[in-house]
Formats: sequence, C-alpha cells, structure tokens
Amino acid sequence: MILGLSSPTYSGVLPDADPLMWLLDRCVEYDLKALEASLPLDGDQDAATVGQRAADLGITWIGYWSADFATPEGGADGLRQRAEHAFDAAMDGEVTKAVIFGSGSLHNRFSKDPPLTEQKQRLVENLAGVAQAAAERDLQLGLLPHLDYRAQELLDVVQDVDHPALKMAFDTANLFPVCEEPTAAADLVLPHAVAVALKDVQIYPYRSNDVTIWGTPLGQGSVDFDAILPMLSEKLPEPEKTTLCIKLRLPPDSGEHAAWMQQSLAFLRTHPALTGNYD
Repeated sequence: MILGLSSPTYSGVLPDADPLMWLLDRCVEYDLKALEASLPLDGDQDAATVGQRAADLGITWIGYWSADFATPEGGADGLRQRAEHAFDAAMDGEVTKAVIFGSGSLHNRFSKDPPLTEQKQRLVENLAGVAQAAAERDLQLGLLPHLDYRAQELLDVVQDVDHPALKMAFDTANLFPVCEEPTAAADLVLPHAVAVALKDVQIYPYRSNDVTIWGTPLGQGSVDFDAILPMLSEKLPEPEKTTLCIKLRLPPDSGEHAAWMQQSLAFLRTHPALTGNYD
C-alpha cells in the first residue's frame, strides 16, 4: 500500500498560488508517496507541470472530480462532456486514477426529490457515459460514498453500471452521517476499492437533533481502525498498488495541522496491521 496525503487536510489554509505544488511539498515534508487532490479545471494551474513535478518526486497523483450525478445539467450528455474536460486534464497530468463523488447537498439517501430508488437509477444511467469517457483515456475511477449514500447503495450503482473503469473508493469516516458503521461499510467496499482515505472523527451524541461530529487525529476518534486496518491487506483487490491517503478534518481556524499530521503518522507507522505493508 502507498501512504499519501489527501488535500482536504489543508482546507482553509491552502495558498492561492499553486496549491497543488504546495501540497506536493507537504508530501515531501512527511515522506508521503501519494496525493489525492482536485484536477485543475479553472486554468490557474497547469496539470502537465504538476504531473511532471509529482513524477519527479516519485509521488502518485490521484485526481478528485465531483459533479451532480443524479440530475446533471444537460442530462447524461452534458455530464459526459464535463467528465471529458476533467479527464483530459487528468491525462495532461499523467493521472491514471481519480476519485469521483456526487453533490450530496443536492441529492442523498435522505432527500426525496427524486426518491432514493430513482436517484440510484439515474446514477447508473448517468455514470455509464462517465465510465466510458474514463476508459477512453485509460483512467480508473473510484466512486466514493461521500456523506450521501450508504456503501451498498453505491456498490449497487457500480455493479449495475458494470464497467471496468468504474470501481469504488473508500473513506473511513464518510459513513457516519448516513448512519452506517464504517467497519461494515469497509467489508462491502474494500473488495472493489482502488483508493482509500484514512479519516477519523469523534461523534458527540446529545439529543436526536443535536449530534456533533468533529475531526480528530487518526486513532483518536470513533473510527475502529483496529478492525479496519487489517481488512486493507485482506480485502483490497490490489493492496500493493492502492493508495492510503491521510485526510484530516481540523476545526475551523485551527492551526494544528503539523501536530495532527505527526500524531496521525505516528499512529499509522506503529500500527501492527500496517507494519511492512506500505511504502
């Protein structure tokens, strides 16, 4: 497995100029060999330049791409056009794998317009063209449960699309907001996963309308890493090629990024389930 960094770790503190280059520097600082970060689509950064820098450093760049997969503007054709634009940037940056996720604020398993069953069917119809666009560019996609659907629901979508370019991605803490235990979700998703993000949160239940979820350094929150980490080598289809990217979610205005990274790395690098199992 390839230990890396996920860009949301530095949300709110990324520099305006060349944020992808800055993130690559953080990978070097912490001796990480992968970076999950958005594909540059606004013209402010050159994908080819970033990709070359990543290659020179021996860092695998996994792209992020997000869109409304349920009710996309322009329908399936419009979505595919936007996917092609994003995936062309991936090609320019020599990105061979991308994590994709929907717009959970628009559509999720709890929203009712359209109902969940129809949402899933629309995802199947709309992602078929996206998968084909990725295949034409030798790009492997991982569909991420992103605080919107449960593991089985998106696994159903991937299996119904039934295209080798569309697999799954997994985030260890994304299932809590949809009332699912991450360990159970890992059991379903990991056999189909091409990328993994390691995130921890602490849940503070008080009343039914007052539940708080705050990020923590890895190993200090509510995620059962002692159960999930051994599953990585057991269940991932290609563990030696799979990236494990640290995704920390600090409180607003926090400046503890370095301390959280150091604590999280110490936790991972001394955990018996990962000893000798990552680069």
